[in-house]
Amino acid sequence: MAGKAQKAARDPIEAGLEPSPVGRVIAAHRREQGWTLAEVSRRTGVSISALSKIENGHSRPAYDVMTRLAAGLDLDFAALFGTASPQSFSGAVRAITRAGEGKTFRTGMGAYEVLAGELAAKSLTPMVIAIPPSSPGRAPVRSAHDGEEFVYVLAGEVVFTMAPYSPAVLGTGDSVYFDGTCEHGFCSTGPGPARILSVVFAPRRG
Repeated sequence: MAGKAQKAARDPIEAGLEPSPVGRVIAAHRREQGWTLAEVSRRTGVSISALSKIENGHSRPAYDVMTRLAAGLDLDFAALFGTASPQSFSGAVRAITRAGEGKTFRTGMGAYEVLAGELAAKSLTPMVIAIPPSSPGRAPVRSAHDGEEFVYVLAGEVVFTMAPYSPAVLGTGDSVYFDGTCEHGFCSTGPGPARILSVVFAPRRG
């Protein structure tokens, strides 16, 4: 009974998510460049088997894997979601993302909505993430990526883990700023998902 209740609580995370275009975008770019999977693996550090699964839609790449793919393929992060000709960030530019209109994808960490996805070559990547509760007997998903990260809890309560610190409980209105290269993770303490605002800073390339 408890398992069924927890499963029902996780279901809203999937609501509104569209099929991820990441695999399709990577495959199209690879063919356009005339690259083999081996060449893409060399450029990104992602294994050939993992790349094949991503391209065929059999695997959802984690955020850190997507940042490696974008960097290794010389693509902007926004381009991974099929954003047509994203506008490069420059002086006096702005991007408005209406509620629920951001590009979405899902990883083991949760359901992501990328904000300001139409802007390329920017230093900040803002995202709203629905963090699911932990599953019994399953370790929380952790991630590590380039750059610095700021997280603000919008709703609910999460446990934030990051080595070498003890886990920290963050409630609505709490925030944390940390080094993204350190392995870290979140999970909701409630029966349903919590929501956080995550802003990742990574210096613009070029």
